[in-house]
Amino acid sequence: MAKPDYVRIVEEVFERYKGKPLIYIGKHILRWDALAKVTGKALFTADFLKLYKNLVWVYSLRTRYAHALIKGVDVSGAERVSGVLKVITANDIPGVNDVGYVIPDQPLLAYKKVRYIGDTIALVVADDPYIAREAAERVHVDYEPLPVYTDPEEIVDLMTLKEKPHTSIHGERDSDIVAHYKIRAGDVEKALREADVVVENKYRTPMQEHAYIEPEAAISIPEPDGGITIITSTQCPFDVRRAVARVLGLPQNMIRVIVPFVGGGFGGKEDVADELGAKAALATYLTGRPAVVVHTREESIIGHSKRHPMVAWYRHAARRDGTLLAVEANILLDTGGYASLGPFVAWRTTVHSTGPYRVSNARIDTLAVYTNTIYSGAFRGFGDPQVQFAVERQMDILAEELGIDPVELRLKNILRAGDRTVHGQLLTEEHGVGLEEAIKKVVEASDWYRKRREYTGERGRLRKGIGIAVGWHGNSIGVEGADYSSVTLIINRDGTITFRTGLMDMGQGSLWGLVLIAAEILGVPPNYFRIEQPDTASTPDAGPTVASRATVMGGNAALVAAYRLRKRINEIASQMLECSPEEIVVEAPRIYCRSDPEKETTWQEVVEQSFWLGVPLQEFGYYRAPRAKWEEETGRGEPYITYTFGAIVSEVTVDLETGQVWVDRAYIAYDIGRVINPVGAEHHAEGGFIQGMGYALMEEVVHSKEGWIYNPNLSTYYIPTMKDTPREFHVFFVEAGYKRGPFGAKGLGEPSIVPVAPSIVNAISHALGIRFYEIPLPPHKIYLLAKKHGLTKI
Repeated sequence: MAKPDYVRIVEEVFERYKGKPLIYIGKHILRWDALAKVTGKALFTADFLKLYKNLVWVYSLRTRYAHALIKGVDVSGAERVSGVLKVITANDIPGVNDVGYVIPDQPLLAYKKVRYIGDTIALVVADDPYIAREAAERVHVDYEPLPVYTDPEEIVDLMTLKEKPHTSIHGERDSDIVAHYKIRAGDVEKALREADVVVENKYRTPMQEHAYIEPEAAISIPEPDGGITIITSTQCPFDVRRAVARVLGLPQNMIRVIVPFVGGGFGGKEDVADELGAKAALATYLTGRPAVVVHTREESIIGHSKRHPMVAWYRHAARRDGTLLAVEANILLDTGGYASLGPFVAWRTTVHSTGPYRVSNARIDTLAVYTNTIYSGAFRGFGDPQVQFAVERQMDILAEELGIDPVELRLKNILRAGDRTVHGQLLTEEHGVGLEEAIKKVVEASDWYRKRREYTGERGRLRKGIGIAVGWHGNSIGVEGADYSSVTLIINRDGTITFRTGLMDMGQGSLWGLVLIAAEILGVPPNYFRIEQPDTASTPDAGPTVASRATVMGGNAALVAAYRLRKRINEIASQMLECSPEEIVVEAPRIYCRSDPEKETTWQEVVEQSFWLGVPLQEFGYYRAPRAKWEEETGRGEPYITYTFGAIVSEVTVDLETGQVWVDRAYIAYDIGRVINPVGAEHHAEGGFIQGMGYALMEEVVHSKEGWIYNPNLSTYYIPTMKDTPREFHVFFVEAGYKRGPFGAKGLGEPSIVPVAPSIVNAISHALGIRFYEIPLPPHKIYLLAKKHGLTKI
């Protein structure tokens, strides 16, 4: 089967520019939106409220029980409140009452049963937000409470993986196990018999809140033809369009979704945006007026998905020389009241469950399980940080049992070019496998071996430690769905360029990277481009902005569009300058012949000539990833197009009297193929570390036994501040090059959090000589464990 043209173009560009210096890519260039954001001119969703008159406000009445049957709903009291236009229940939905992301299990408005505290039973639509909130108190709901389950081990036995007797959370299904994925490789029992050392432990990781700076918001506007336009904060505008059309029973071309600047996402604005868009649109559909849904911080924490909590049992077996022989694991992910992206997260968890190591023998079982906690979904890393914490703790414990340095144990077992993953996927040179170089960079920069000796066995109140962790993360969506992207480039008559894509920039600067790619191919400065915000009415579907795919997939689409435009520009210029198209050099505003630089013209003149000649200067760039392969029963195949690899060394100081942990220094190295936007890459590395540090040391959404969230605001849910961040960041990049990435690039958005928590916890373990099996590790836990182990007398 012949290669698609877009694949050929990407590979040709990779070979042409491999190892060569570039003009715009890899350079520090001011980002397109920087000034607008720092001066406060950037408009986010809620800023558009001032543009519309006659707005109605939509308030969500949420359940008082985490698990209960709904026996009846009486809205008459709320409807009598002055200023209330309508109280919407499930009976008012004209289309399908469901916003389930992967499977249809999540009603927009609960009608038979509630499954977590955030479930919405009714929408109160009023002229004023305070009236709507007050009127919601007058809606009477008759409940029949049911048993509440807040731990997946209450549903499934960790060791047998059998479902326990319990009151069904989703009675419409045969089981409260949402998904079950496996890896079966080699002969684990034989490997265990041959092993010199076997290490097995149980690990726990917490539910984590995204804590993005902009809470969720959606504004819907009625259109004269009966359609609805939605302005919303989302990572996936086309998913919002599809969900809203389904709820309203309208064709998708009647729903338009516009996305202004987005104040952070991290995965959290993937699923909840469907819900908010549908709520606002439903109010508009039933009242004929513009409607707005804006979450307070408390509503945001109670009402949008979180990182999946994990409980896992791991067993590693090795020879005395450190050779890894086998990995076994039983992994339970708590997906909460609804599946959301749980089935996809569980699959990615499974794929990464053995770490970036050569593992010939493995048995892995991953289950996503319903509970009555808030539902879990997409969060940076997508199930990978959970298992990398367990794997990297296991590797450190294994190193301790064997008497081998943790770095040396990893170097002995890591994946290199020519190796096969646990799934049997061959990692060729074309993938770019730079993990060894990444490890060596952080080890050398941190002076690992000296500090490891120096900090071992310290005495006194303040103890120092140093730890390492490695990680990997598959690029693209894999078998989760169709993985494609698109970009439209329009060269205007004055030579400026309009850039359109359905991909999102949530603040991470992803679209700027795509502009740099297009600018490099065309030979024009990035300031020639104007990025238009995503609009489903003017931009083809580019797929969701998830899975660290924007730079790779969107970058390839931008590269293809720019490549085709550049060919036309070269043809026109060659006619004007009378030299071959291959001789044309574009260094806008100048264009000249390489063999005779005195033959020159300008970018503007070539563009103008193209209009006179009737040569179109608009191009649609498309790229689709090769199909992933996965065998359900064995976990064999090629789950991802390639992998991003990383290594982190963390240095900590622990105060035994208070339990406080300071992360003093972070040494970070990632193999991202090729650095497109160095400022963005550095900020990703540092931002991912800070978020991962919160995951390791302080962040945890805590539920009561009744399913209520104890800490639904940022005064009780702690995230790192500037005072908590490391005093020093040392960031390095390895450019091993991926042949089917734009100029060789890979993704970094999600990988930048994956190895963080275990590197910190490994450092704390080194400082105190205590083995840790769960996170977070806030001061009181550190203090109590130190006291238990006799490290403090207080």
